[in-house]
Amino acid sequence: MKRIGVLLLTSVLMLVLVTFTGCKKYTEVKVLSVKVESVNMKGLRAGEAVLSVRVDNPAGKMTLEELNGVVKHSGKVLGNIALDPVTLKPRQTDDYSMNVRFELDKGVGVMYMLTFTDIRKLKECTIDLSARGKAAGVKVKREYKDIPVKNLLEEYYNEKI
Repeated sequence: MKRIGVLLLTSVLMLVLVTFTGCKKYTEVKVLSVKVESVNMKGLRAGEAVLSVRVDNPAGKMTLEELNGVVKHSGKVLGNIALDPVTLKPRQTDDYSMNVRFELDKGVGVMYMLTFTDIRKLKECTIDLSARGKAAGVKVKREYKDIPVKNLLEEYYNEKI
């Protein structure tokens, strides 16, 4: 379950960072690796994770001020994810500590979530994302609807899943 969450969060983070602006250098930002530093459950329905993320940023300073997501399966909301603000240093590769909060929706049981340990079922999920931040001194807001998790996982692995 922990691995699925990391894959999902990494994919979401990559999507937001790579498409945050239309400027050529900003589209070259890459997430190189993700490591789970800690996971703290807040009961059975919510938790927090700290990720160590290595990012190559050939562009200028970029700040992700807010990232919120809703994970769905067959139109049913499974839960919400949120990332604390993070600022990428300009023109360098560095490690960043990123705090992520997640919570299951009230109508979703913990046992139902265990079925998503099968990657085939996870690939059927979609994500809605809302991101707000600054790039090159310009405030940017992006919204993405019904992004297939399958596409995000394939982008992360650079191969068909």
